[in-house]
Amino acid sequence: MSPSPRHRHAVDGGYPRGEETRARIVLAALALFGERGFDGASTRDIAERAGVNAPAIGYYFDNKEGVYLACVEHIVSRVWEQIAAPVEAAEAALASNADDDALIAAFCAIQARVAEFMFISTESNDWRLFMAREQAGLGPSSGFEMIEKRISRRMTSVNAGIVGRLLGRPADDEETLIRTLTLNGPLLVFHTHCRKALGVLGWDAIDAERLAKLMSIVKQHTVTLLQSMTEMKSPKVPRESITQAAKGARIRSTS
Repeated sequence: MSPSPRHRHAVDGGYPRGEETRARIVLAALALFGERGFDGASTRDIAERAGVNAPAIGYYFDNKEGVYLACVEHIVSRVWEQIAAPVEAAEAALASNADDDALIAAFCAIQARVAEFMFISTESNDWRLFMAREQAGLGPSSGFEMIEKRISRRMTSVNAGIVGRLLGRPADDEETLIRTLTLNGPLLVFHTHCRKALGVLGWDAIDAERLAKLMSIVKQHTVTLLQSMTEMKSPKVPRESITQAAKGARIRSTS
């Protein structure tokens, strides 16, 4: 994996107001990478959009992939700021052998916080095209690896840990993982295919009131599905084995 881009500060000399300039370049690059893709956005275009001289790109980021990784780093940091609390609470619930209702509530709390950030944050709107291309594999693999290591792996680990506990299966069991991935489908439909969803509903945007209505229904569906999993609980897997599998997945996600 390519190393993270160098983060130069103003004290390095060369460019005044270093942090401000660097941030402006990242925001410009996020927009251009989203509009044109990694191959279609040149460093000259990014510099022009950011209102800086072309050599500033090399000074702050070395090259175009360095700018791209800085964009991913920006997104990852902001997303984790928003979802860290419910994810850590869910991990604690798993570690303490919380009951099924508490685990379902923890899963829904993560889902709700993710939805709030996706649909209410103005930042996430600016990232939609960038992330759509990234998830489609149209950017450097180093970007995907950063997202996977810093967020996705840990999110999957805790969500699969909850689903596995409810099913009576290990967190890394194939059925557990498939069921975990399908539970987050509704949010992705509204985010990735936002234009189509808004058109079907006759909405011009998803504001706080509409998000509350959306999440009420998504939560109802999620709770129903998770509760149904408890009825399929396998008696063959000891609870201790499931807990150890969840812990193992957590360890792998942070290694």
